Amino acid sequence: MKRKIGLWDLVFMNVSALFGIRWIAKSTASSFGLGLGAIPIWIVFAFIFFVPSALICAELAATYPRDGGLYEWVKEAYGEKWGFMVSWLNWTAKIFWYSSFLTFLTVNISYILGRPELATSKLFVLIASLVLFWILSLISTRGMALGKVFTSAGALGSTVPAILLISMAFISVFIFGNRPASTYTMATLTPKLSADSFASISSIMFALAGAEISANFVTEVEDVKKTFPRATIIAAALVGGLYVLGSIAITMVLPSDKITASQGILEALSAVAGDLGIGPWFIRIVAFGIALSVIGTIIIYIASPIKMLFGSVQKGIFSERLTKVNDRNIPVNAVILQAVIVSIILLGTNLLPSVDAIYNVLLTMTALTALFPYVLLFAAYIKLRKTRLGEIRPYEMSKYNKNAIGLAYLVLIVTVLGIVLSAAPVMNTFKENLLYEIEMVGGAVVVVGLGLRIWSSFVKKTGFKDRVESKRISQ
Repeated sequence: MKRKIGLWDLVFMNVSALFGIRWIAKSTASSFGLGLGAIPIWIVFAFIFFVPSALICAELAATYPRDGGLYEWVKEAYGEKWGFMVSWLNWTAKIFWYSSFLTFLTVNISYILGRPELATSKLFVLIASLVLFWILSLISTRGMALGKVFTSAGALGSTVPAILLISMAFISVFIFGNRPASTYTMATLTPKLSADSFASISSIMFALAGAEISANFVTEVEDVKKTFPRATIIAAALVGGLYVLGSIAITMVLPSDKITASQGILEALSAVAGDLGIGPWFIRIVAFGIALSVIGTIIIYIASPIKMLFGSVQKGIFSERLTKVNDRNIPVNAVILQAVIVSIILLGTNLLPSVDAIYNVLLTMTALTALFPYVLLFAAYIKLRKTRLGEIRPYEMSKYNKNAIGLAYLVLIVTVLGIVLSAAPVMNTFKENLLYEIEMVGGAVVVVGLGLRIWSSFVKKTGFKDRVESKRISQ
């Protein structure tokens, strides 16, 4: 008999999808615009974005326990057209995200090999990224029964290094008496108001996004109505705490102007390990754990958005070859198509002058469109709560409808502000800012426009009449 996904399987799956140890270094780096100001920002956005979105997803998943996640929820509220659009936006954002995350993975592999200089080699990054993505894509076609082995190990591979950094930094400072690298005052902890700090807000939200990912596998979860919300809340507490404590720990070891986005965690651990008399072997083991966490996250994100887009949307939008699923309910040909597209992006960005330039351009392409699906998600939740007062909700974010809707409006407004602020001009010259805005705003317009064009062609070809799937429950 097929083994179901249990509570801690789901917790590990959520942590693997939600917690990215790389964000601890990126958020506290001076180049990110926040520095020590990242510490209170993590706390604020954990409460006004992460926790509400996680609870909203838990309620929707328990109320509509069907594979599809975002697609199913938005479709319930607004019909097939916007169900397709949320799936499309979610998938296209992940296309560029895969490529940037693979760059981070290869940095850790270079440390595992004891050759950190390879982290700056474009050829090494390209070849390793291509090989790894194809292998992970094939693994994802076996479904989460196999994938959860990697996600469980991956969650530990991400959280254990973070816990080690936190523990070792506090031991170094408070037990061994080493002086902290940063000074914590109201002035240093207050985020600076600048274009860089405004643009960084969307990245903080992106780092805290992903609560909906595991909802795509609710049909594989044991006792979903109880397990899913419990796992979501446990994961929310773990992830929020790790980001805040991790940010404090890394800035205790390195000053913000010495922290780099791609290697900051390993550099901080190397420094504090040296203070405690631990040899270089330690860093290679930690890099291996972080690599596992990245692999686990990529497997989840390969399987989930593509399953939502090609496996759940209205038949006829894409060809049968792309939507045909295997015995694990995964559209294998779509996974292969995705791997081809990611390979082309990796080859194209390899023409840029450096690994850092490649990494930053890919993140730029991801940041803005990554938040679009959440606008539709929160708007759908508000509509469903307003119009379906009599609907049975096995788990409710709040039993009081007014409170639930008010909290959903708050997180919706925060998300829209994050999208607007992500386009803040952060380059040094007018020409560079013009190109940056073309990439951010122009790219987003192209992605949204292409999705609407695909839907329009489908309607013209089939004569499909959009409608909301479920009948409205009377008040």
